[in-house]
Amino acid sequence: MLTIEEKNKKLVEENTQLLERWMNKMNEEAEKMNEATQFYEIALEQAKAKAKKQSKRSPVDTSIPYSSIVLPKKAYKKINVHDAEIHCISASSCGTMFATGGADKKIKLFDANTGHILQSLSGALQTITSVSFNSTDEFILGSCTDNATRIWSLSTHRLRHTLTGHIGKVYAAKFTADANRVISGSHDRTLKVWDLQKGYNIRTIYTFSSCNDLCLMDADGETIISGHLDNNIRLWDTRTGASIKELTGVHNGQVTSVSMSPDNTLKIIDVRITDYYSFLDGGLFIWNTKSGKLEKEIVEHSSVLCGVSWNPNGNYLYSADKNKTVCMWETSSNIVK
Repeated sequence: MLTIEEKNKKLVEENTQLLERWMNKMNEEAEKMNEATQFYEIALEQAKAKAKKQSKRSPVDTSIPYSSIVLPKKAYKKINVHDAEIHCISASSCGTMFATGGADKKIKLFDANTGHILQSLSGALQTITSVSFNSTDEFILGSCTDNATRIWSLSTHRLRHTLTGHIGKVYAAKFTADANRVISGSHDRTLKVWDLQKGYNIRTIYTFSSCNDLCLMDADGETIISGHLDNNIRLWDTRTGASIKELTGVHNGQVTSVSMSPDNTLKIIDVRITDYYSFLDGGLFIWNTKSGKLEKEIVEHSSVLCGVSWNPNGNYLYSADKNKTVCMWETSSNIVK
């Protein structure tokens, strides 16, 4: 007769085999869908490839003068406008506003300099998990635990697109530079590429683990980086759906945030670990990225921080905590009031 240990071992082996067969089946089905989409679009893509490069929208003005950065001593303004926990915060691409999203199903827009609330965007059915502006601040998107990603126009403040197709909570989404496509990552273990002009999903990539965050490695989103629940980081080619590289052993806990630096050097942040060691008491920690030295530690929030975002012109830093409080920090000696 089999011992308990042998039975458990056999069950583990059978479960592993079942999971492998299921993933193989899902990948085969995804490949069939991707091949059909590719067959339909390949001729058009080839014809427009050269024209697309020539007619690309001019990049956002990068001549915004970076101010002389100073370390903040105290939050100069605190804001509390959400009706439930805040889950994300992001400065806009042009630096004129910032946005927060939370469990009250709303995105709040604020003036980047004064902190005055500009607008409240509704339409989500559950918690907003991430917010992101397009490169010209014409649109903002919000991923959501209702399995969808929504896009609002910032000129009309109306809902423009609702992207549905994930079967799990969506924790991250980003615009490509031309704002014609969105890439989303979900806890259903997939990444999806959405064509906003056509209004539907054009590629599904199976990632083997729940996706917590993603970022674009290039402006067109042809290569993306995703951070996962299984502690790994993965690089993907969105044109083919193929995996480029998997980075293992980087963290001992799940990777909850990934970001690209301006010089295209991958920066990885494990917010799960820093939550426990850095932000649990509401402290804000600022490091020098060149020396790796901790430059400043400030305790201003009363609960765990859920996000920080630096204004692209360097004048302000924005932070948000789970207790619905947003802090604005002056980080420039050149601010004129």
